Amino acid sequence: AATPTAAAASAAPQGQGYVVQVAALTARPEADAIAKRLSAKGYAAFVVPPASGTPQFYRVRIGKFGTHREAETVAAKLQKEEQFKPFITR
Repeated sequence: AATPTAAAASAAPQGQGYVVQVAALTARPEADAIAKRLSAKGYAAFVVPPASGTPQFYRVRIGKFGTHREAETVAAKLQKEEQFKPFITR
């Protein structure tokens, strides 16, 4: 069952492409809050929960983008407007 804050952010997109990661947090409520705020601004933000056996980080990501260039454009905008230090991953 999804919590109300988790439901506000979209689910992780499937398929090939690139995503922009803006944060990795140990607290799920903080990650959900960032994703919700970015979603409200029109970004396709979502939270990736930690996989079992990995460090407890909830990753806040935006995407998915078909090309690396599209992801770079959004990453640059996020860095300028939101003061994140984003990076691009698959």
